[in-house]
Amino acid sequence: MQIAICDDEDHFRNGLREMLLDYKKQKRIALDIYEFSDGRSLLESKIVFDMILLDYQLPDINGMEAAKELRAKNAAGCIIFITQYPQFVYDAFEVQPFRFFLKPVSEEKLYSALDTFLENNSHLSPIVIISDGQQITLEAKSIIYLEGDGKYCLVRTTDNTYRSSKTLSKVHELLPAHCFYRIHKSYVVNMYYISSIQGSELILINGERASIGRTRLADFRKSYMDFVRNCYVRL
Repeated sequence: MQIAICDDEDHFRNGLREMLLDYKKQKRIALDIYEFSDGRSLLESKIVFDMILLDYQLPDINGMEAAKELRAKNAAGCIIFITQYPQFVYDAFEVQPFRFFLKPVSEEKLYSALDTFLENNSHLSPIVIISDGQQITLEAKSIIYLEGDGKYCLVRTTDNTYRSSKTLSKVHELLPAHCFYRIHKSYVVNMYYISSIQGSELILINGERASIGRTRLADFRKSYMDFVRNCYVRL
């Protein structure tokens, strides 16, 4: 997911960036953040953004004008306007904004907007790995498990196995926290693909088996029950 922050106040951009980084860590999603201090540099960027946090008042071209140019270029990214002046909210609807936030922006409101956006755009949560020198983009929902392989990580998907140049921990950080659980120091499993649990062993829907670490068993059982109760929908 590519997010732009466009605001002429350094401290405000820094604050938004820190909140986004915390969100990325909590949700374990691939999220790249780009910062712009004026509208013109945003418009000149070649990056296709999924979300733009856009200040309404900018020193060169204001946020509304920047948004109109983006829409004229068929930029379909989600726009969230940010301002100190609520009277602009009605003008903003011309460019179909996703949200309109008054400064200062609370973590709660920003995270709620991100949650809603990602729920409506689940295809925006792929991860990127380097396997055998090639860049591979994988949908999280296609990954059955991760297996540690020294300083590398084996990524087992529904149709292939990739050897990532990242460690197991680094790949795990990129994946959704609600369904990927580390059952062993060398094994992370996607709970959507668990067929059954037999003692301390998991049977995956592809027939493979995985052992749960003895010290992780109680916590895993609790986490899996929470997952089944709150999240489970067969992929």
